[in-house]
Amino acid sequence: LVPGLALAGRRDADPRRARITVGHALSHSTGFACNDDDENSPGQEDRMYRQVEQPDWYRYALVLPMANDPGSTWSYCTAGINLAGAMIATTGKVRLLDFFDQRVATPLQMKSWAMNLMPNGDAFAGGGAYLRPRDLLKLGQVYVNGGTWNGERIVSRRWVELSTTKQMDVPDGTTDGYGWHLKSLSAKGREWPVYYASGNGGQLVVVVPELDLVVGFTAGNYMRYPI
Repeated sequence: LVPGLALAGRRDADPRRARITVGHALSHSTGFACNDDDENSPGQEDRMYRQVEQPDWYRYALVLPMANDPGSTWSYCTAGINLAGAMIATTGKVRLLDFFDQRVATPLQMKSWAMNLMPNGDAFAGGGAYLRPRDLLKLGQVYVNGGTWNGERIVSRRWVELSTTKQMDVPDGTTDGYGWHLKSLSAKGREWPVYYASGNGGQLVVVVPELDLVVGFTAGNYMRYPI
C-alpha cells in the first residue's frame, strides 16, 4: 500500500473528501463523521452493520459526511480502515480473499483461517478475521523479522518501519502508526516501546522490538473488554 494514495478522488460538494488517503484510513484519521465509540455517529460500525440500504460497505464509507480535515483528528472508524481492503483489491486487481490466501496465509503456513464478508459478498477488512493463536503470532513475528517469514519476503522492510512509526496522536496519550497502535510498557524501571494490534473481546498481538518478542492473547470478552 502507498499511504499517500488517494482513496476518494471523485468530485464532491466537500473538497476535503478528495484529500483522503490510504494512510488516513490506516491511522483512523479520514475525517469522516465516523466514531465507533459514539452510537449516534453516522459511520459508527453497528449502524453500518444494521442498515440494509447499502450492502457495499466501501461505498457506505465513501459517502459519509466529513466532520474534520483528513489527517487532523483521530477517531476510531472501522468503516474507514475497511477501505484499505478496497484499495488492495482494486490496485491489485484481485479478490481480497485471494490476496490474503496467496500473499499472507500460504507463505505463513496458515492452514485454517476465515474472513468475514460484507453483505455484497466481498471480504471485510475492518476486523473479525478468524485465526488460530499460533497464526496470529506469526503476523507479529513477520515484523520482528523485518518483513520476512522463513526467509521469504512478505512485506517490505520500509513498510515495517513506516507502519510502526507514529503517524497520528490518539486522545488517550498513545499514538497510531498504519494499522498498529503504539505505546510504551513499564517493567522493572524501564520503558519498552511496543506496537500492537487489538480486537474486540481481548484479541491482542503485542510486539516488543527491543526484545525480539511477540506476545499473543485470545479471549471471548466481546463488548466487555477495553481495546
